[in-house]
Amino acid sequence: MALTKEVVADKIEVVIGQDEDGNDVTSVQVRTATKVLEDGAVLSQSYHRHVIQSGDDWSSEPSNVQDICNAVFS
Repeated sequence: MALTKEVVADKIEVVIGQDEDGNDVTSVQVRTATKVLEDGAVLSQSYHRHVIQSGDDWSSEPSNVQDICNAVFS
């Protein structure tokens, strides 16, 4: 019986909206799933969501999130 914990950015969304002045604002929303597994079977799962905007530091994000941020904000 082996318990393991897995943390992955499992959903990445690019959202384009407008601020109160009518200017376009682009952000990247990242959902992180934390799973506790026993021999590969999920025992528990929880989610956390955070938002990345232009000017934020995304260098500590997983490579797939960094790639999307680089494409969106460059």
